[in-house]
Amino acid sequence: MNSVRRNVGWLLTTLLVLISLSSIFSSGEVGSNSWIALLLIPFTVALALSKSENRSISIEETFEWPDDEEELSDGSEVSAGDFGYDTPIL
Repeated sequence: MNSVRRNVGWLLTTLLVLISLSSIFSSGEVGSNSWIALLLIPFTVALALSKSENRSISIEETFEWPDDEEELSDGSEVSAGDFGYDTPIL
């Protein structure tokens, strides 16, 4: 499967380069069609260079974020300006 993916990726890369060059030569300018083909080339190269991993990656680690927020227990009203935010004017 890995060699098939690699061969298809390189085949598509070569095909996109040829499509781009033929579009440039036929129209005499670098148009949108040639740019589209050129911008798709990194995806086909990534397909050709990617490795096939048959094993699944499972992460069973749990992580709790530390509570950095301070609890306000004195009942005072907090405004947005206390935290550096601008107060919206409606």
